[in-house]
Amino acid sequence: MKTIFVTSFEGVETKNVLRSSIFSTILENQDTRVVIFTKDSERAAYHKKEFGESERILYEVAPQIPIRGLDRFFQWLKFALLSTKTTDLRRLVRLKSQKGIWRYFRYWFGLLVNRLFAHKYFLRLARRLDYYLVTNHAYDGFFESYKPDLVFLANIFFEPEVHFLRTAKRYGVKNVAFINSWDKVTARCILRLLPDKLVVFNDIVKDEVVHYNDVRAEDIFVGGIPQYDIYFRPEVLARETFCRRFGLDPKKKIILYAPHGSSYSDSDWDMIDLLCSLNKEGSFGQDVEILVRFHPYDVIDEAELKKRPDLKYDYSGVRFSSRIAYYQRGDDWDMDTSELQHLCDVLFHTSLLVCYASSLSIDAAIFDRPVLNINFELKPESLFRYFRQYSQIAHYKKVLDTGGVRLVASSEELVSAARRYLENPSLDSLGRKRLVQEQCKFTDGKSGERIGNYILQFV
Repeated sequence: MKTIFVTSFEGVETKNVLRSSIFSTILENQDTRVVIFTKDSERAAYHKKEFGESERILYEVAPQIPIRGLDRFFQWLKFALLSTKTTDLRRLVRLKSQKGIWRYFRYWFGLLVNRLFAHKYFLRLARRLDYYLVTNHAYDGFFESYKPDLVFLANIFFEPEVHFLRTAKRYGVKNVAFINSWDKVTARCILRLLPDKLVVFNDIVKDEVVHYNDVRAEDIFVGGIPQYDIYFRPEVLARETFCRRFGLDPKKKIILYAPHGSSYSDSDWDMIDLLCSLNKEGSFGQDVEILVRFHPYDVIDEAELKKRPDLKYDYSGVRFSSRIAYYQRGDDWDMDTSELQHLCDVLFHTSLLVCYASSLSIDAAIFDRPVLNINFELKPESLFRYFRQYSQIAHYKKVLDTGGVRLVASSEELVSAARRYLENPSLDSLGRKRLVQEQCKFTDGKSGERIGNYILQFV
């Protein structure tokens, strides 16, 4: 029997892999067993309840690895060696948002290192030194006990998965890593170590990986976006049933607002109040309702919620609250299959999405729903906290270039654009179609199956 290690440390990994047909496709091969690695026993128990446990589905808790010494240095270096407009902006945001004289040293030192060493020849040297100089044996026991045939790393940017890859290389085990995001290649860091093969969403990400990470194109498999498969074969609730959940009038149009999140903005509630006030005045037209969908990684301020008893909102997901600090974005969140289906219902019945720069813009475009991206802040003194300049950065500029998403720079523009979209939903439909084609690559609802079969073939 073939043994495949699968990492599932974060909610996005679970959504992309375990809840997509990647996982079910792998298990269709009766000669395959999967060992799922989680970050703690709480998450392992949570997964066991949903996915079950058997001789072919096993769970292990990967111990936390302290980052110190050379490991810490190479972790820092992976951020320093990526040079994009996005990383330059992030560096500037940190400079503007931090306090103290040392922020200037950190800014100029980071910029200097980036300009001097962010080149493929130094990148190759850094990876070689990283592999040979950093030693860690925390995961050796798993490899000696299970003798895996392949390791599938569902988020290769996450530090523990780098060490899984390091261990797989030492034991001579085949490995495949998943670039499970459309923005991390240009917005986060370089890959510390290179796996045997990489799986990416689309040709855009493939080209970025080749350019910024010095990866051979033949080692990259374009599989599509598995968590979007459900969107291309939707089975949605009847409108009356859906609206009843939130107390919405099924005869009215729905403007869906997705806040930026407390990690990025301190004016989310102000924006909610603005939208509700404008709607109450009839600014968006007659028979329109506002539905607010909070991000599953965010923690709602209950005091603010109580101030707005009439607010109609959606708050899906499970938050492992013992490890999420208040007002801090956490990785310990999850959305089960029913909640992913619920998001499908929300997008299907929405007439217009209003949000900041977000991947949710792509989700809405799949359903051909108009999208407005807010490009103004109600608290301008906090400008550098929000990434208002998101329209300038590498991955999101590609979204805007399709013409499928419109930026609004003021509340007046917001009202004007919203009215046009509500009156004529087909406006910019061709741009949304182009956006879906470029970002999703495949629209057949079989991306998870495609990636699962690729993994099995590689084994």
